[in-house]
This record gives sequence, C-alpha cells and structure tokens, in this order.
Amino acid sequence: MTLFGGVSAAYNAQDNDHVLSLGGFSKDGFSVNNVIVGLTKPAQDGGIGFTAAFGSWEAPTVVASSDVVNGRFIGLNLIGHGKTTEFKPWLAFVTYKPVAGLSVDAGLLWANFGERPVTILNPHITRGVLFTANPVVMAGARASYDAGIAKVYVGTGKVGAQLMKPFYENFLIVIPKTYIEAGITGNLKQVGLPVDVGLHTYNEAGGRDIYALTAGGDLGIVSLGLEVNYFKADKVLKAAQGNSDSAWGAALCANVKPMAGIQIPVRIEYADAKKSQLIPTIADTINGNSVWTFTITPTYNPTKNTFIRAEVSYVNSDKNIFVNDKGNPKDSRTTGAVELGFLF
Repeated sequence: MTLFGGVSAAYNAQDNDHVLSLGGFSKDGFSVNNVIVGLTKPAQDGGIGFTAAFGSWEAPTVVASSDVVNGRFIGLNLIGHGKTTEFKPWLAFVTYKPVAGLSVDAGLLWANFGERPVTILNPHITRGVLFTANPVVMAGARASYDAGIAKVYVGTGKVGAQLMKPFYENFLIVIPKTYIEAGITGNLKQVGLPVDVGLHTYNEAGGRDIYALTAGGDLGIVSLGLEVNYFKADKVLKAAQGNSDSAWGAALCANVKPMAGIQIPVRIEYADAKKSQLIPTIADTINGNSVWTFTITPTYNPTKNTFIRAEVSYVNSDKNIFVNDKGNPKDSRTTGAVELGFLF
C-alpha cells in the first residue's frame, strides 16, 4: 500500500464576490486550503485493489469564493456530496482487473475530464468557470480498457454527489436519478505530435448532457492544454431552467517552465451560458450572460514535493453577477492569493 496526500495553507484576497454572497463576504483572510490523506493499493491482473482519500478542502473558483460554494450565505452548498470543508472521503473506490488492460472501478469517483477538485492537484489555486458546470465528483462504476494507443471508458451511477446537484434539485425542482458517461483518449505520437486528445460525454436522465473535447501536450519549455465543453438540457430540465437549452465554454491552459523549480501556469477561459442555467454560477435566464477569465500562478518548487505560489485572477462578465462588500452590483471580479503546500 502507498500513503499519499498533502497540506496547503493560503492567504486570499478579493475585491468582491458572487451575488449569492449577498454582500456579506470577507475581502481577505487566511485559510487551510487542503488537508488530504489517502491510501492506495494498485490492482494486479486478476486481482483487486483500492484507493481512498479523506480530506477537508476549500473550493475557491474564479467566479465565487469557497464560502459561496459551501453555502455559507444561502444555506445551500453546491456539491451533492456535502461541504468540502467537512473531513470525509472525497475519493474512494475498489478496482478489479480481470485481465490485462481491463479494469473496473466502483465507488466515489472523479470525472475523467476537467479540473480536479482539490487545489494541490491543480496548477492554479482557484478553479475555472468550467469547473462550476462539470460533474466533478460522482458515485458509480466505471469500466476502462487500455488498448495501448487509445483508452476507452464507460460508466454509470446515481446522480447525487455531483457538483450543482443541490442547485438543480432546490431551485429548479429537477431531480435526475441516474447518469451515464463514456469517453476515449489517445495520443498522436504515431504521426509525430506529442499530443493527447480525448472525447468525453456525461449524460443525466432528465438533466444535463455534457460533451467535452480535451487536448494537451508537453512541448518542453511549455505545456499546453485545451478543454471545450458543450452543455445541453434534456427536455425536463429545459422546461424548468430557462429560455435556452444549451451553453458552451472553452479553457486554454499553458504552463511555461523557464528553469528548474520555476513554472508559470496561465489559464484563459470563455464561457457563454446563453439564457440557460447550465452554467449556474454565471446564469441570466432573461438576457443571457457570458464571461471571460484570466488566471496566472507563478510557482516555485523548492523540492519536488513542495511549492510556493502566488496567483492573480480576473473575471469580466456581460452582466452584474458580483457584488462588493456594500452590496453594490459589479460586472468584474479580481482575486489574489499566496499558497504554500507540501505533498507526500
């Protein structure tokens, strides 16, 4: 068995917060962003293994603070699995490998596309706007097959742990019961390109459908990544959630590594919710809304398992989806943070 995890602490500052903060947010302060402890035992061919990670973590995003995500102001956290600041299992599954290349995972899983939930596993402190519309965490089973040049997966489970599930259930009175997911990933090395590509789909029965294209590669001094998401509402959700049944967004990420121990991750996003609730944190069902975001996070790694990083993030919205500490509406938001972390 292998022990893994990490701890990080940060100082955070923001000029305003999401409108759901109701103007009652803190402009700056310290936080313990992550306390994660896990165990894993890989499954051998014909055998069984497991992975379990327990933790408490903050979930700051470019459009809303961790306080908003965890329901501090309106009493409704936005993650179906519960508040991120509660110490509990956030990744827990059993793996069975009947034959070489084939594996089946069952339990509490993470989505195969998009940003990972916890800060210490991402190049940025804040999560992007696409994070707020993806499933992120799910309870179910997933079968994966590695054919060498390509990997395929398919899964299913009950809707419950996913991000934004409480929002749909409480505000839209839409309660999808089950989901299915599928995807294929591969690389283009055979044609001389150091690029991995993927196509993913996540579909809820009576809820939202997500189709994602991912691509990325390491070009030496810089690595690049791209995620493009298309969101569509099933008939039941379309009837409840607004005037449009689709939305889309894209994130372009670059990580410049000018010298050993130094990296400069940059993320640029654009998302258009149209007149839907499919990207709830930026939704305006009357007039429609779109945002673009920019995040830069210069990072120093004193050792391979420690980091010191600073971050500045800026968001601009077509509509006033933010408020300052006096409750006045704003159409842009700036955040900054400094975080120290240790991984083991």
